[in-house]
Amino acid sequence: MRSCATTSFLLHIALLFLLFSACSSSYSDLEVLLKLKSAMKGPKGADLKDWEVSSSPAAHCSFPGVSCDNDSRVVSLNVTDIKLFGFLPPEIGLLDKLVNLTLAGTNLTGSLPLEMGNLTSLKFLNISNNVFIGKFPGEITLRMANLEVLDIYNNNFSGPLPTEIVNLKNLKHLCVGGNYFSGSIPDSYSEIQSLEFLGLNGNSLTGKIPASLGRLKNLQKMFVGYYNAFEGGIPDELGSLTSLQRLDMSSCSLTGEIPRSLGLLKNLDSLFLQINRLTGFIPPELSNLQNLLSLDLSINQLTGNIPDNFSKLENIKLINLFKNKLQGPIPEFIGELPNLEVFQIWENNFTLQLPENLGRNGKLKDLDVTSNHLTGLIPRDLCKGGMLKTLILIQNFFVGPIPEELGECKSLVKVRIMKNQLNGTIPEGLFNLPLAEVVELNDNNLSGDLPSDFSGESLGILSLSGNKITGKIPKGIQNLNSLQTLSLEMNSLSGEIPKELFKLKMLAKFNVSDNNISGEIPGSISECTSLTTVDFSGNSLFGEIPKEITKLNVLSVLNCSRNQLTGQIPDEIRNMTTLTTLDLSYNNLEGRIPTGDQFSVFNESSFAGNPNLCLPHHVSCPSLINSGHGSGRSTNPGTWKIIVSVIALVTALLLGVVTGYMIHKRKVQNSRAWKLTAFQKLDFKAVDVLECLKEENIIGKGGSGIVYRGSMPFGLDVAIKRLVGRGSGHSDHGFTAEIQTLGRIRHRDVKSNNILLDSDFEAHVADFGLAKFLQDAGASECMSSIAGSYGYIAPEYAYTLKVDKKSDVYSFGVVLLELIAGRKPVGEFGDGVDIVRWVRKTASELSQPSDAASVLAVVDPRLSGYPLTGVIHLFKIAMLCVEDESSARPTMREVVHMLTNPPQSAPSLVNL
Repeated sequence: MRSCATTSFLLHIALLFLLFSACSSSYSDLEVLLKLKSAMKGPKGADLKDWEVSSSPAAHCSFPGVSCDNDSRVVSLNVTDIKLFGFLPPEIGLLDKLVNLTLAGTNLTGSLPLEMGNLTSLKFLNISNNVFIGKFPGEITLRMANLEVLDIYNNNFSGPLPTEIVNLKNLKHLCVGGNYFSGSIPDSYSEIQSLEFLGLNGNSLTGKIPASLGRLKNLQKMFVGYYNAFEGGIPDELGSLTSLQRLDMSSCSLTGEIPRSLGLLKNLDSLFLQINRLTGFIPPELSNLQNLLSLDLSINQLTGNIPDNFSKLENIKLINLFKNKLQGPIPEFIGELPNLEVFQIWENNFTLQLPENLGRNGKLKDLDVTSNHLTGLIPRDLCKGGMLKTLILIQNFFVGPIPEELGECKSLVKVRIMKNQLNGTIPEGLFNLPLAEVVELNDNNLSGDLPSDFSGESLGILSLSGNKITGKIPKGIQNLNSLQTLSLEMNSLSGEIPKELFKLKMLAKFNVSDNNISGEIPGSISECTSLTTVDFSGNSLFGEIPKEITKLNVLSVLNCSRNQLTGQIPDEIRNMTTLTTLDLSYNNLEGRIPTGDQFSVFNESSFAGNPNLCLPHHVSCPSLINSGHGSGRSTNPGTWKIIVSVIALVTALLLGVVTGYMIHKRKVQNSRAWKLTAFQKLDFKAVDVLECLKEENIIGKGGSGIVYRGSMPFGLDVAIKRLVGRGSGHSDHGFTAEIQTLGRIRHRDVKSNNILLDSDFEAHVADFGLAKFLQDAGASECMSSIAGSYGYIAPEYAYTLKVDKKSDVYSFGVVLLELIAGRKPVGEFGDGVDIVRWVRKTASELSQPSDAASVLAVVDPRLSGYPLTGVIHLFKIAMLCVEDESSARPTMREVVHMLTNPPQSAPSLVNL
C-alpha cells in the first residue's frame, strides 16, 4: 500500500513538473514577476511600484530585490520588510532558476503553493515573519537537493513538523519556530547530519525531546523552548553535541535534573534552561564550560549551593539563578570573575554577606539579590568601573550606611534597596544622578535631613518612606522635572509643605502621610494637574480644604484624614468625576456633607471622626445652626414628625410604582432574543447592530468570535465583535460573564493588531482579550496558561502567570516602541531578543549615552522631520511602561496624562 501511495505521489509531482515545463515557455521571467506583484501587493498595496512593464527583455533584472544570471534568468528574489499583504501565487514555481527566495517580513498570507516544488535550484528559502497558514507542505522540498537554509520562523503554520526535510543532505539552517506546530519532534531529524542550526522554539510541541538529536555532530545552535511543553527532562545524549555553541531549552516544562553530561560541551557559550521545573543541584561539571558567557537557570526548583569550582568560568558575563531554592553563602570568587556583568539571584535562600570585592572587576552592570537572607554591608566598589546600571537589594538584612561611592555612580538607572536595616544619612549624590529613573530607599532606618539641592533630571520615582528622616521637605525637589511619584510617608518630617513642590508638572503620586507636617494645604496644588493620588493623612495640617484642589481633573485618591482641618467640605468636590477615594475622617470639619454626583460614591467612613460634620439625612445640623447658617428659629418637634411621616408615605408609594414598572420592563426585555448592553452613551440601537452581522461585513476572525464592520445611523462606523458560545443557563460558556466584564475590562491582549485606525487616524480597540474566569466564584488571579501575544507579554506574566493592570501597561509600552522604531516586537533582533531588550542593549552600547542619543539610535528613519523633543518624550514614556518590575511602571491614567502633556518642541530630527 505504501509503495502504491509513493508511486502515485511521484506521478503527481512529475505531472506538475511537465505542466510547468510546458507553460514556462509562454511566460518570461518579467511576466512572472509582474504576476507576483499583482498577487502579493494586495488590494491597496503599491510597495512594488518599481516593478513595471518594459520593452527591454532584461528590464526585470533591475527590479529592486531581483538578481539575474547571464541569461537574464532570475536567480535571487529578496523582498524584505515591505508590507505587501497579499499571497504567494503558484506562478512562483516558474522561476525555476531561483537560488535564493527571501520574502521575509512582508505580511504575506494564505497557504504555500505546491508549485514551489519546481524550485529545484534553491539554496536559500526564507519566508519568515509573515502570516502563512495551514500545514507546511514538506513535499515541496523533495527535489530541492541543494537547499541549505529553510527559515519559516514566525508564521501561522500548524499541524505536525514536516518529515520530508530529512532528505535534505545539505541543509544547514532549519528554523521553524514561532508557529503552531504540534505533536512531537520527529526522531528522524537526527538524520540531517549537515544541520548547524535547529530552531523549534515557540510552537506547541509535546512529547519527549529525542535522545537521537545527540547525533547531530555539526549542530552549533539549538533552540527548542518557549511555549512547547515537553515531557521528561533533558536527554543525557545532548552532551555529545561537541560543536554546540548555544543551547536554549527555556520555558518548555522540563523536569528532572540538569545532566552532568552538559559539562562536555566545550564550545558552549550560552546555556539557557530558565522557566522550567528542573530540580536537584547545579552540576559542578558545568564549570568545564570554559567558553561559557551566559548561564541562565532561573525560575526552576534547584537546590544546594553555587558550586565552588564555578571560579573557573573566567569568561562568563551573565549568571541568572533567581527564583530557585538555592542556599548558602555567595562564594567570594563571584567578585573575582573578571568579566561578570550581570548577577541576579533574587528569591532564593542565600545567607551571610555579599562578597566585599563584588564590582572590582569594573564591568558589573546589573545586580539583583532581592528576597534572600543576606546581611552585612553593601560593598563599596559595586560601581568601580562606572558601568553599574541596576542595583536591586530589596528585602534582605543589609546594615550600615549606603556607601558614598554610589552617590557618584553616574551610570545608575535604577536604585532599589528598600526593606533592609540600613542606617545613617543618604548620600546627596543619589538625588543628582543624571540617568537615575528610580531611587527607592524606603523601609530602612535612614536618618538625617534631606539635602537642599536636587538635580536628577531623569528621576521618575523617589521613595523614602518608612525611615527616620527629619527636617523640612526641601524646596529643591521642584528641580526634579521628570518626577512622577514622591513617597515621603512614615518619617519625622516637619514644617510646611512647600508650595513650590506643585510646580512638578509630571507628578502623579504624592504621599507625606504620618509625619509632623503642619501649616495649610497650599492652594498651589491646583498647578500640579497630573496628580492622581494625594495622601496628607496623619499630620498636623490645619485650615480649610482649599477649593483649588477641585481643579485637579485626574485626581483619583485624596486622603486628608487624621489632621486638624476645619471649615466645610467644598461643595465643588461633587464635580470631581475621577475621584474614587476620599478620606476626610478625624478632622475638625463642620457643616453638612454635600450630596449627589461624586458624593454618592463615598462611604460614611470617609467622614467619620468629625463631631461637627452632619450626615446628609440628618434633619438638623447643629453646627450650621450655631454658626448662623440655620433659619433663625427652631421647628416644632410635632411638625417635624408629621413632615417625616408624609415623606415616608409618599416615598413608599413611589417605590411600589417604580418597582412594579421595573419588573414589567425586565420581563419584556427578557422575552426578546437580543439585548444591547451599553457601558457608555450610544447613538444606536440593538437592531442597528444586528443589521450589520452579514458575511460581507466580516473584517476578522479570532479565538472568541467574529468581528464585523458596522455602519450606524448618523454615519458612525464601528467594529462589532460577535462572541461564540452564546447560549443560556449553564451552557452559555461564560457568555454572560464576558458581557458583564466588558464594562470594566482592562485585563490583557494589547498589541498593534488589536488597534484600529479610523479615517482621521484615531485609535480604537479592536479586541477585548476577554477573561471568563473573572466572574467565576473564588477564581485565582493566576492564569492556567499564557494568553496574549509573543513580544507584548510582561515579564511577570510569562514567569508567574499573574497579571494586573500594569501588565497591560507593559504591552502598551511595546506598542509605543513599535511606533518609534518602526519594527515588530519580535523576529527582527535575533533569537530570544524582543524589541524591549534590543532597545535597552542598543542604548547601553552608546559611547556617550543620553536620551537624544538613545532615540536617534533606534528611531525609524521614516520619522525624520518630527520634533526630537516629542519623540524623546514618547520614548521615555515607553521605557517607563516596559519596566521589568510592574510596581515601577506608571498607571495607565498617568501614561495618558504624560502623553497629553508633551514638552515644548525642539529642532526636528531631519536637521540633526
